[in-house]
Parts: sequence; structure tokens; C-alpha cells
Amino acid sequence: MKVLILGSGGREDAFAWKLSNESQIEKIYVSPGHDGMSRFEKVETIGSFSHEELRDFAKEKKIDLTIVGPETALTMGIVDLFIDSGLRIFGPSKKAAQLEGSKIFAKNFMKKYEIPTASFETYDNYKDAVAGLSNWPIEEKGIVIKADGLAGGKGVVVTHDRSEAEHTINDFMINPEISVKSDTILFENILPGDEVSVFALCKGLDSFYLGSACDHKRLGDNDTGPNTGGMGCFRDPSWPDLNLLNKIEERILKPTLQGCMAEGMSYNGFLFMGLMIDEKSDPYVVEYNVRLGDPETQTLLPLLDGSLGQFIYDFIDSGSADGLSLKDEASVHIVATSGGYPSLDDSPLDLGHSIDLGNVQDGIFLAGIKNDENGNGYLNSGGRVLGVTVSSSTVDEAREKAYRLMENIKFKGMHYRSDIARRKRGETNG
Repeated sequence: MKVLILGSGGREDAFAWKLSNESQIEKIYVSPGHDGMSRFEKVETIGSFSHEELRDFAKEKKIDLTIVGPETALTMGIVDLFIDSGLRIFGPSKKAAQLEGSKIFAKNFMKKYEIPTASFETYDNYKDAVAGLSNWPIEEKGIVIKADGLAGGKGVVVTHDRSEAEHTINDFMINPEISVKSDTILFENILPGDEVSVFALCKGLDSFYLGSACDHKRLGDNDTGPNTGGMGCFRDPSWPDLNLLNKIEERILKPTLQGCMAEGMSYNGFLFMGLMIDEKSDPYVVEYNVRLGDPETQTLLPLLDGSLGQFIYDFIDSGSADGLSLKDEASVHIVATSGGYPSLDDSPLDLGHSIDLGNVQDGIFLAGIKNDENGNGYLNSGGRVLGVTVSSSTVDEAREKAYRLMENIKFKGMHYRSDIARRKRGETNG
């Protein structure tokens, strides 16, 4: 089987690693990929191309399966383009990808199909948003402010401070120095409870539970600092338990797929359900993503038994859900970033420094890196540079081993949190 992976980050690095170890896979192309992917057998990076050029490449190379990593390609309709050309690709249509591409579309969808989520208000201009904010009980109950479109994890602010809320809507809607921009904005109530990301492979009304993980979004320890694309993640095999998973399936997953079918946008692809679990163990949707997460992918793929590539190939054709399972183990993934990340004001990151990987070989996933022109390894070239993943019988054991690995890795300006997987049940992930 020949596979094409779209993307260049740690998620795609994990896909390349997993598929390169599967006997059913003959060749893997990655676009654009990164320099570090050459360390995997069967993998070849091909650079950046337009969607039309990627379609032509897939035809020329007789690609059997294309897996889409990043959300932007999905929201721009690459799946529609490939399917119209008779190519097998795993991801939702452009219409279905609005579940991630527009937070307001997703909230209205949930309201229509009675999928549990936080109450909300939307505004399509700055003046009305300011007026709406004046009536919001921020000091008492807090507020979640979200830019409507894609923002790479940076378009969400949770606060109990009215001044911060006022600055946020100005930043998102007016301030030219802030990279996140949106003409429409969403206010939500804060949902108390425990946050978890749940993943399923979906085809129409058929689904396969892939696993769940808990990520850490904020830059600093104790959930301080700005939101990022994700600073680390862990999987606890004891939670969610079977009772909670059944609730998630009946109250969220099934109604979501049924709603998609009713809207004429039958959902095919990975579905990421970002959930908050309240004190009664009832699930509420915080957000949908229409692809696997980063860093959740790096957390879950090392726990998979079976051929992911063959499973997806068969699942696309028949909805068959055989041949893949998740180990009953804990997993912890820790992300290392460049200085200056996440750079909400687009100020330059501290890049171009040599990365010393020490003796770390296994369990490392690379992302924002490039080859040193002098042949001396890698340089950091992006915000999230790399991550390490360790699995073990317990979360505590996996975390301890993961931090021991991370201590061997060094580059100038390197930053990582020291408290990944230390959050206890009942502590929200700000």
C-alpha cells in the first residue's frame, strides 16, 4: 500500500513513524513533511504543493490512501477534490469541516441537534460585542471568548477579569498587532469539570472509538500564560470509564453523526470531541476538531496494536472496525517549544539553534526542525519543536520516564512545562 500524509508537525511525524512500522505499507510520501522524517524507513518528503498538484501526484504515484493531518486543508475542501477524482482519502468534506472551521457553526449545530454544550452568544461586529460583554457576569461566573475561525489553538481566552475580556475582543476583532483575527466572536459560559479529548474514526453513522487523552493548553506550569496548540498530553487508561464512554457515544457521538447526515454532510474521517465532564460525570462539548489532535496523536499512536493504515483503508470501503486495538497502558507526551512561542503578536521566535538530542532515540517526535546545513543534526525552525512520549503501566511512571528523557534534550531558548500529567481530577485545564 502506498500512503500520502499531508502535514509537517509532530502529529504527522507520529503518523509516519506508525505507518513505517506496518508491513502492509510499501511507501509513504509526506507533504510538506520536515527534514527529520528521513529517519523513518519507507518515508519520503515531497515538499509543499497546491491541492490540485497533490491530487495529480496521488494519481501519478497510484496512492492507495491519503491521510490529512492539518485542519486547514480540510476546511479548504481537499477531500472533495480527491474524492471527485476517484482517490481514497480519509477526512471530512469541506461542508462537514465547518464543525472546526467555524466555532459559531459548530455551536449552532449542537443547539439544533440537542448536543450538550455551554450556553453561548455570538456577535458579528465589535460594537455589539462590547455591549454584550457589559451584560455578562464576568467577575461572578467568568467567560470564554473565542474567535470564530481557525486560530491554531490561540483563539480562545478564559477569564474572570473584565479588563482582560475587553482587551481580548479588541485584540481578536480590531488590534492589527495580534495574529488572531475574526469578524465574528463567540461568548460562552465556563463549564466546570474535567477536560478530555475523545477520538473516533467515523464513516456515515459507523464509528470506531480510537481512544482519549487529556492535553495541557496553556504555556506555563499550573495552567498559566497564553493558550497554545498544546504543551503536552497524557492518557489515563482508567478514565473515561465504560459508563462515561457510553454516555459520550449516546449523547454526543451518535447525535453528531446523525446531525451531519441530516445536514447532507455525511461525516467520514477522524472526529475529535473536546469535552468537559461535570461532577455528575455528564459530558458537554467544548469544541469539535475534524482531525486528530497534536499532541494527542503522539500520545495515542504508540498505544495502538494493529495496522492503522490497513484499518483506515478497510474502514473507508466498508465501515469494518476490525484489526485495531488500544493497549491498556498509560501514556505521557511532553512538548518542547522555541523561545517566544506562541507569539500572539507575531514577534519573531528564537529560532536557528542547534538541537542536542542527547541519547534519546525512541519515543521522540519531531516537528519544528530543519537540517543543519553543516550536517550537524537539527536546528529549531518552529514554535513547537519536538516532543517525547513514554508509555507505562501508570501515568506516574510514564511521566517520570518522559521527564528523564526530556532532560537529555537541549537547545537555546528551549521551554517545556514541568507539570504535564500532574493535573488531578477536578482541576480544569484553563
